[in-house]
Amino acid sequence: MNISFITRRFRILIAIGVGLLILSQTPLGQRLFRGQPLPQTQKVEKKNLVRSFTASGNIEASQKASLHFLTSGKVVWVGVEKGTDVSKGQALVSLDTTELQASFRQAEQDFIAAKAEVEKVYDETGRKTDESFSEKVKRTAAEAKQNKAYDSMKKIEKQMQDATLFSPISGVVTGILIKQGENVGITETIEIVNLLDFSFVARIDETDFAKVSIGQKAKITLDAYPRSSFEGKVSFISSITEETESGGSAIRVEIKFRSDKYNLIDGLVGEAEFVESEIKDAVVVPRKSLIKEGRQNFIYVVKDGKREKRRVAIGAQSEREIEIVSGISEGETIIVSESLDERQ
Repeated sequence: MNISFITRRFRILIAIGVGLLILSQTPLGQRLFRGQPLPQTQKVEKKNLVRSFTASGNIEASQKASLHFLTSGKVVWVGVEKGTDVSKGQALVSLDTTELQASFRQAEQDFIAAKAEVEKVYDETGRKTDESFSEKVKRTAAEAKQNKAYDSMKKIEKQMQDATLFSPISGVVTGILIKQGENVGITETIEIVNLLDFSFVARIDETDFAKVSIGQKAKITLDAYPRSSFEGKVSFISSITEETESGGSAIRVEIKFRSDKYNLIDGLVGEAEFVESEIKDAVVVPRKSLIKEGRQNFIYVVKDGKREKRRVAIGAQSEREIEIVSGISEGETIIVSESLDERQ
């Protein structure tokens, strides 16, 4: 065997052994040889630190309508079906008005006759200002009869108008229980929703009530689209509390937002993150990297392959991150593993 080859191999083995010996004297090496997981490290970076809190809720269409007839009748015309796009003021369905039209013509004739009788009384009395008691009684009776006839005519006219349902909003028909040719009552409905105008309704805890204001920014995440978020602003805060399913109290908060990219429907559930404040270009680290000892705060910094315990001053905090005011700088590497003990 070649002696030079054996010599090179021997030198390599010696170098590996020395390296392992040195490694065993470091915290990293000690954890490795004990079979313990290596600490997780992370580069310190500057970014915007957002202080926020979250609340669950669901989407509600800002505009929706449930329509029904005020009286029963036979349906003679249906102009929409489930999924039909409708415009504000568009006619949807109609009841048979044959009997109402006949009643209206009769009421109209009664009004014309009553009006003529009033004119006759006026002609007989000459519209005097000093009419006698009998003349006053006759005039008052004729006027009352005219007014009654007019009210009857207008009542039937209103019933004829109510025999057709019109959409009060622009949107999509999401439900219809009315069919042509059937007799319907006041319980059969047509449901319409504006699918372009939504609010996210969050129910926040009482402890967070003082943190919410009109116009406040909020980020919405929906279970249906977990990898996307929607930006919105608080548009309404209820002045009363609501009882939750668990028996607690919550406050209804509405967040106005839009989405031109995703297909949203009424009722989708998710979570809203309310932004309390935002600090720009802050030195930020994960909360779990911070070690508290009394009133002092420390972070382990990795420097030249060794762990260095460094005292830091902290600032604002969010649920997961914390601002470092002094003690470490952007670009340094820190240990973020939880339950890291200096004795290890």
